[in-house]
Amino acid sequence: MRKFTKITAICGVFAAVMAAGSALAADFSTHKTAVLYYTLLHNRVGGDDFAAEHSVGNTENIANIIAEQTGADKFELQQTELYPNSYDETVDIAKEEQERNARPALKSVPDLSAYDVVFMGFPCWWGSYPMAFATYFDSVDLSGKTIVPFTTHGGSRFGHSIQDLKAALPQSTIVEGLAVRDRDAQDADISEDVTEFLNDLELN
Repeated sequence: MRKFTKITAICGVFAAVMAAGSALAADFSTHKTAVLYYTLLHNRVGGDDFAAEHSVGNTENIANIIAEQTGADKFELQQTELYPNSYDETVDIAKEEQERNARPALKSVPDLSAYDVVFMGFPCWWGSYPMAFATYFDSVDLSGKTIVPFTTHGGSRFGHSIQDLKAALPQSTIVEGLAVRDRDAQDADISEDVTEFLNDLELN
């Protein structure tokens, strides 16, 4: 009898924890959700060691997990002109593009007009998003949408990209996002971190 009571108590605690977790979780079933992402792997000339070892980019991997766990539709930003194979050359070009407020041409402009929640993923370059997003923002109207940013980074986390997003999208709601170290983005257990982030995410 004592054993039964103990098990019942444990089950009760477990149920309470699960209920609390559910209360925090974002209810994506009430939203039309999209994942828009940019990954360097698909925007540079191939041939380096990373490309040889990976078929999926760092930011792309996080985007895939979010889309799978939320049921969101997935869209990718790709430039018409690729960055060079050398990573060092690429980051130098990215810095120059930021300095001159460049607008790289895109292969396509995803239509997100039907969505009210947009997960927006990018590598953090020089403290902000790639300028391909600036091109995109000039081409679309994201007013009234909730933007959930996520980034892969080498140590800077979001840098000043959140402030830049708020400045570029003043009619959108920018909520707290997810920052993932580059070295962790392909780990087998990264999906657990993404799950925790999604469960803690609160959307209006």
